[in-house]
Amino acid sequence: MRKTGYGKRAAVAALAGLMGLQMQTAALGAVGEKPSYWKAATYYSDDWVLNFWNSESADMEEELARIAADGFNSIILVVPWNEFQPVSGPGQVRYEEYAYSKLERVLQEAERQGLWVFLRVGYTWDYSGEGMDNSRFAALLYDEDVRRQWLDYVKSLYETGAKYENFAGGFITWEDFWNFLQDTGNGTAGGDDSELAHAIGYQNFLEENYSLEELKQEYGLEAGSYEEIGLPLSTDPMFYTFHQYYDQMMNEILEQSQAVFPGLSMEVRLDVDPVPRPDGSLVGASHQATFGCGSAEYTAAMYSVSMGREAEMGNMTAEEALSAMTSNLSAVLAQNGGKPLFLEQFLYYDDTPEFSYNPQLLPEERAEFLEGASSVLSGLTGGYGVWAYRDYRNNSVYNSQFGLEERGWTFTGGACVIREDENNRASLPAGGKITQDLGSRSRKGRSGNRTLALDAESDVPVTLTISYGSEKKYVQVNGKQTVEADFSQNGEELSILSSGPVTVDNICFYNLETEGLIYGTDGQERELADAVRTLNSQLP
Repeated sequence: MRKTGYGKRAAVAALAGLMGLQMQTAALGAVGEKPSYWKAATYYSDDWVLNFWNSESADMEEELARIAADGFNSIILVVPWNEFQPVSGPGQVRYEEYAYSKLERVLQEAERQGLWVFLRVGYTWDYSGEGMDNSRFAALLYDEDVRRQWLDYVKSLYETGAKYENFAGGFITWEDFWNFLQDTGNGTAGGDDSELAHAIGYQNFLEENYSLEELKQEYGLEAGSYEEIGLPLSTDPMFYTFHQYYDQMMNEILEQSQAVFPGLSMEVRLDVDPVPRPDGSLVGASHQATFGCGSAEYTAAMYSVSMGREAEMGNMTAEEALSAMTSNLSAVLAQNGGKPLFLEQFLYYDDTPEFSYNPQLLPEERAEFLEGASSVLSGLTGGYGVWAYRDYRNNSVYNSQFGLEERGWTFTGGACVIREDENNRASLPAGGKITQDLGSRSRKGRSGNRTLALDAESDVPVTLTISYGSEKKYVQVNGKQTVEADFSQNGEELSILSSGPVTVDNICFYNLETEGLIYGTDGQERELADAVRTLNSQLP
């Protein structure tokens, strides 16, 4: 969350002993030949992926040096489509200069630290403009103009990255395109709308692969013609064929994207999705058809230790998790023709509330699992990546560090952005106020109380009045400090009003903290940092 924070510089200085010769060597700026094995950390600086591109990342050099010192040879950047290429009108798009400028900045600094850079192309969510909207990804299935926009965006990323020697390529993921399938399954994408089924090519897919009699016998179809077939619900046996159609669609988008982004891969869905049969039993819809990833050199994948383990089996030991990973990855290699695997999201720990029912490693077994995973990873994969290298909060504030000056905020009462200690901060005089309309961002996908945390500094005691929705909280500031306020009600507008001269920065409004157990939100080491370094040292 924080750029500098109070005491952050001391924490950065403490890294010197850890980095030692490795940091000095990396600073020479030569990445050399591509590594024989990828060890990657997803990089989002001191915020998280939804805020990264509009944050300052003032300590980028130290952050990337630390990643290199921990034994990683590459980073993964999550690149949201809408933030890089927002829609500016019907059929019209523009390119955000600030986002591309930061991309080049990261590529340059990563090269100086000896790190290669992968791009996760097309993240669904972002906070720019209207943001938080998956409709553009859904339109890829039926709107040729949107498909052209996508390909122009993908091409622009490749052309930007290809200018740098440390550009390692990229991948798209099934997760970012899954929204239409989910909406279809729950009936919000049109239910039995036969026109939409025709527009996206689902009816044509069925006609090319099934006779009407086969659909009737195998899936209980009642339609008398292909033109009558609509979008099936997830409770309909026909949903199995929709999974098949979706796999073909994903392969098509990947193939077209590879034409403008050579070598682009895809994170494939390893899970098998249960679908009901006409007799009420279940059948698994596998996504093996996507495992080949076209012309890519590798198959990208997300792997969780919970994969294939039923909830009633309970949490697992390191030995059990390593044995299961060996079996699961061997099965994938048998299905993708032996193409190398890149586990760019290797989830040894996952505290996502929506998946709290999934079995986990026993807490006392986590370090042993990581330290023992090297033989499985080196034997069955060509690389791995960690998602939550640094713990993060689901901050719903856009331009929370004022790196884009006043963009996204309304400044009144003499409030303005100032440059201080090489960082931008909001300066509020007596009666000064800053306001941001969070829209639905503060409520998206999460429930419960929210916390507002910010860094503040004043020479004299002042009172900040923080408002969210109908709630107001009053906090005192005297000197340098981090202040917090909790809110129990939902709202849309967040505002900060000051009774006297004060500067504020690093504004974070959140109700969830995601942990990777390597580094905390404050940048301090956590319990698995040593285990990750040991794992990296054991890999090629």
